[in-house]
Amino acid sequence: MNGMGAIISSSDTSKGREAARTVLVVDDNRDMVDSIGKVLEFLGYSSIPAYSAREACDLLDEASNVDLVLSDVRMPDMDGFDLLRVLRHRFRSLPIILMSGLAVTPDDIVPSGAAILQKPIDMRELQRLVEQKLGRNGDL
Repeated sequence: MNGMGAIISSSDTSKGREAARTVLVVDDNRDMVDSIGKVLEFLGYSSIPAYSAREACDLLDEASNVDLVLSDVRMPDMDGFDLLRVLRHRFRSLPIILMSGLAVTPDDIVPSGAAILQKPIDMRELQRLVEQKLGRNGDL
């Protein structure tokens, strides 16, 4: 992930911010989920890990405190686009960001209102998109 040094050296930390918003992080790569979770916590968010799209759906059925879903596109069983369709049907207003190392264009997801975060992940772009989707403004 790119930009971690900029985040760590930032003077804008989670101190003094409102109660933490919760991000459901979905990826079959456990290291990616753990790394993104740590960055989100540093930025003042809490995170819930899910290691498959099906697990994410189950967690969303159980948890009412999820404010945003951040999901990989390529996963076994159900990919990020399938998850996006399911979530749009069941949770219309839930903000979603899809992560991909593939060539995904905004035209691929515009009707859904989701955003794309290209891999390798730039931490400043992650922060910008999360804050945009949650209606927060902040600087690194």
